[in-house]
Amino acid sequence: MILKFFMTEMQLPLIITKKDCHRCHELKEWLDDKKVSYIEKDLEDQEFIHQLLHDKNFVGTFCDENECVVNTPVVIHKGKYWFKELWGVSGIREKQAKKLFNIK
Repeated sequence: MILKFFMTEMQLPLIITKKDCHRCHELKEWLDDKKVSYIEKDLEDQEFIHQLLHDKNFVGTFCDENECVVNTPVVIHKGKYWFKELWGVSGIREKQAKKLFNIK
């Protein structure tokens, strides 16, 4: 399955995480508590990284000519990457997260 499929046709949000990421755990716990289904992909998954590096939206958002920098978690949902928009000083911005994940 290629990333383009996820971004354009997947109805579930895709959460990009990495080991020892406290915000990743916080987001997944929050989504689980709200009973939101999602797919999780780890940045250490080499096949997934290969897919990301062939996605123009990912490269344009997270990479320059020297490297790619990804602060996790990143959410791919509704054809867009969401990362800093979901976080405030005190944690998850619930208003934005509820809107993104269609939680009433």
